[in-house]
Amino acid sequence: MADIDKLVEMVSAILFDSKEIPNSERLNNIVTQMALVLKLQNNDDDYSKDDIEQVIRIIQTRHDTSMGLGVLFDSDTYKPWLADKKDSINFYYWNRYKKLLAGRISADVVLKTDEITDKILDHLEDPTKEGAWERRGLVVGNVQSGKTANYIGVMNKAADAGYKVIVILGGLLNSLRNQTQMRIDSDFLGFCTKTTKKTGVAKYGDERRPISLTTAKEDFKRATATQVWMDLNSLTEPVLFVIKKNVTTLKNLRNWLAAGNQHGLSKYPLLLIDDEADHASINTNKADKDPTKINQGIRQLLKMFPRNAYVGYTATPFANIFIDPENENEMIDGEMYKDLFPRDFILSLDPPSNYIGPNTFFNEKEDNHQIIAIDDNDVLLPVRHGKDFKPGLPPSLKEAIRCFILVKTIRELDGQKKKHHSMMINVSRFTAVQECLRTSVAMYFDSILEEIRSFAGLSEKEALQESSVLRELKTTWENQFSDFRSGFSGRSFSWIRVQHHLYSSASSIKVISINNESADRLDYSEYPNGRAVIVVGGLGLSRGLTLEGLSVSYFLRNSIMYDTLLQMGRWFGYREGYKDLCRIFMTTDAKSWYDHITSAVEELREEFREMDRSGLTPLEFGLKVRSHPTALIVTARNKMRDAQQFVCQIALEGRFVETSRLINKQTVIDDNARFFEKAVIAANKEKAPEKDSLGWLWRNVSIGVLEELIENFQNAPDCLLTYKNPLLEHISWLKNSKGVECCDILLRGFVSENSDYDLECDGLAIKCITRSLEEQNLEGKRLTFIKRHIISRGDEAAGLSEEEIERIRADYAERVRRENDSLPIGKKKRDENNVPDSEYRHFKSLKGYPPLLILVFAKVFPSRKEGKKRIRDEENSIIVPAYGISFPGMPSKSRRPEKLVSYTVNRVWQDENKEWFDESEEEEDDE
Repeated sequence: MADIDKLVEMVSAILFDSKEIPNSERLNNIVTQMALVLKLQNNDDDYSKDDIEQVIRIIQTRHDTSMGLGVLFDSDTYKPWLADKKDSINFYYWNRYKKLLAGRISADVVLKTDEITDKILDHLEDPTKEGAWERRGLVVGNVQSGKTANYIGVMNKAADAGYKVIVILGGLLNSLRNQTQMRIDSDFLGFCTKTTKKTGVAKYGDERRPISLTTAKEDFKRATATQVWMDLNSLTEPVLFVIKKNVTTLKNLRNWLAAGNQHGLSKYPLLLIDDEADHASINTNKADKDPTKINQGIRQLLKMFPRNAYVGYTATPFANIFIDPENENEMIDGEMYKDLFPRDFILSLDPPSNYIGPNTFFNEKEDNHQIIAIDDNDVLLPVRHGKDFKPGLPPSLKEAIRCFILVKTIRELDGQKKKHHSMMINVSRFTAVQECLRTSVAMYFDSILEEIRSFAGLSEKEALQESSVLRELKTTWENQFSDFRSGFSGRSFSWIRVQHHLYSSASSIKVISINNESADRLDYSEYPNGRAVIVVGGLGLSRGLTLEGLSVSYFLRNSIMYDTLLQMGRWFGYREGYKDLCRIFMTTDAKSWYDHITSAVEELREEFREMDRSGLTPLEFGLKVRSHPTALIVTARNKMRDAQQFVCQIALEGRFVETSRLINKQTVIDDNARFFEKAVIAANKEKAPEKDSLGWLWRNVSIGVLEELIENFQNAPDCLLTYKNPLLEHISWLKNSKGVECCDILLRGFVSENSDYDLECDGLAIKCITRSLEEQNLEGKRLTFIKRHIISRGDEAAGLSEEEIERIRADYAERVRRENDSLPIGKKKRDENNVPDSEYRHFKSLKGYPPLLILVFAKVFPSRKEGKKRIRDEENSIIVPAYGISFPGMPSKSRRPEKLVSYTVNRVWQDENKEWFDESEEEEDDE
């Protein structure tokens, strides 16, 4: 079969070098000519007309891919140096890498990567500068979005500029470190340290090569390094160490450097790149992992080099910004700040427009058919289980395995035969459970393969008569993939074509496990014609590791730590040619967590851009992020793992808080309903309500009504942002410092003027809004609303006139149109008609509106998902009271909020309320 990828890479490099964007006819000629060259050079198979057309589509799609320049916060002490030095720097390493990138990604993304890596290098320090200096930075990207490609670009340019010692901290696990080393071998060294063959950038020049004292087979070992003993004084090229983030490894490297270079270290500038910088580098890991020692080991290594630069890379930067959340001065004057807080710069990267991130799969507006609910695992594979549990295979896991076989088959029929194909099964933190499950999965897969081998070659009628497995596979195909049409080839695939290709496709699939007990390795480099694996694992699949060609994920973890959940999402990334085939199996509870954290992180990233316009420094940015409620949600649970007390100061100006979870106890529900009615009675005594399209509205009611409700309402312990004390503290500040004496109250629902209503509250008839619950029954200890929201978008407009609402919408639409017009081609544009409620809060703050209390009596239903639809259990519903508070303001317009309130979670509280929390995330031992 002709090598599509090789032809795409060759043509892309030619177009990049020529700066040419040819028309369709010219592109067809180039592709056809290069196909002939490859055939003659490499004795490749003939490229068919369909192959040529597919290559053209791929290149055209890549051409439409673009990327922004991100958001940068730098310190007041930043002094540019790179521009003055550029003409004297020989960018040998970078130019090799740039040519390699040109065969992989669009010209726009290569150009932007060039600009961004220039920014990062410029915010480090000129490595030739005399005297002692230190630089600290942080680069924030999305999960699986290309952070590695970015820091390898920085490495190449740093080597060109004169950094002589480069250390990469490649995560906690051998599997991740090895994968990182292989990538750096290709993209920086040009030499595979595993096979000892030239690779990657070597095709664009191999007369120079950095010296690597680690290999794809072996982390740094002092004994091995001593065998090639050298003084750094003898080096003419950079020396590279790709090491695991491990106390012993760090110590061995420091001791080796000290013993061999007692008098020469001050001559050499060090660049230390910390991959997954929020993991173990900062004190967020479990106590028995002793992260403080790792942190100290990193600092001690840096201090060995009087001229040193540290850059952390992460997709979940909150732990880095919350270095010591209990003491603001620690960020300014403390030892931690001096050594690891990114005081010199923080860069938030934009992903390329073809990046498939959380928003692709988890969207609060609609359910995604690519997410398939797991609702049959309670007995055979429960989320909570012990280390001695013997798992079985629920029907949903068997369905997921069938999906993977079919996806691989369809991709091969679509010209992707030489691609990698992966399925992930992440269901347990226990190694023994993973190994037992691996055996069960392998046995089930072997039984499928045997029937495919025996019957798939028959006619459709005969095959379906003879084989129950083929009948099941066809049912899965009909439910999931029968309407698939390739975005590259334009092809669709009939069942009989799929059936007849099943054995050729499935026979190469292997079932492996990735953990500290397994001998399996997730190494794709030894499979130039593509590797196909079903991977069972836990921690080893949760941090940084890339599963090439991941198309099907089966996910049953119970972490409620948002940053951990994001890192577990190995399905994020790039799915060129098969995005629509990807499937993710997870529980509705996990889906709802991902929906919520996706919304929360997007809100925070949007505020990054607002902060950028305010010209914040990294310290101001860090303090500002810490004051954002989303940061509390994202990282507080992580901090609770070890801290006896976690205190976070956040700002409530311009924020909305709501009771997204409720205690499911009838006495509590009844008590809270009485508190609601008491608030309505108090409001009615002050003034008559207005009929509003959203319900009954009282304007300018005494703010004491709001305070009394917060005081009395029995809040769910894990509904963090509606804790009583911080809310009351903020309201007290509004009264005493801002002179706010009243609030508006909305009794949310549909005003009923006939007998069609659900309840009366102090004589006011209301037809309740309806909400679905995450759980499929009403038997749990808590009620959690789907997507973690009780309030609908637009509810916070209550109290505004129609004219004011129209003005807000028009202003927002005009602003979004301007922003969309400035975005690069292919970048996802915002919907100008989808006005966020923050716009109403901002307007209200300008016009002096008071806070808005929204009281909701919601009729809630258990629900389940069938196909693309969510089905409510209409016969079993209850009415529950929940509330939200909208505080006017626009917090990102000022560098520091006027008022911060403290949210405190301590170990005693956690222990007392452990019944409300999922089992803590205990992970396997490191490899």
